[in-house]
Amino acid sequence: MHLRLCLCAELVPLALTTRVVVVRTAREVPQPTNTGRLVPLALAAAELVTRSDPRMPASLTEPGRRTLLLFPAPGARELVRDRTDARPVTLVVPDGTWRAGRRMAAREPALAGLERVQLPPGPPSRYRLRAHPDRACLATFEAVARALGILEGPEVEAYLAHLFALFVDRTLYSRGRLRGELVTGGVPPPFTPAGS
Repeated sequence: MHLRLCLCAELVPLALTTRVVVVRTAREVPQPTNTGRLVPLALAAAELVTRSDPRMPASLTEPGRRTLLLFPAPGARELVRDRTDARPVTLVVPDGTWRAGRRMAAREPALAGLERVQLPPGPPSRYRLRAHPDRACLATFEAVARALGILEGPEVEAYLAHLFALFVDRTLYSRGRLRGELVTGGVPPPFTPAGS
């Protein structure tokens, strides 16, 4: 993002019980519209790994934690806060196009044995940076926000949804596709270098 529109001043990483591991495809690394890279900036207990990283399988599971794969696939149960299991959750989230995410969830050995969960039906996606014909499909950050709303509470989801809206709106504004008065939180003032 342009320095003026940077989200850094808005980011206060949340310390949560839930650990989030975003597993992205190599193609997502250079994408400026990628939302998975925002997850470790917003959450203290989050990690971003690239699928090709040889350390990836070891980073997904930890003793004493339940590891869940968040991806809507046949056999995935609806994500709920399980009050009968006190173990903290590690939430693994594939990051890429829907097609790439589907392939990763099906073919990646490190993900194969994980319990699969999906989000309950909810409002349509607010991600307007990439087109998808199904408005029920969510951006990675958006899906993480909704999942943490279930696991950690509505305040967490609200904070992350606000960050997501800032990211989307400021990106659209920088591309000339959104007027300043419509940007969530308004447009930050012009950047002035220190000592000017």
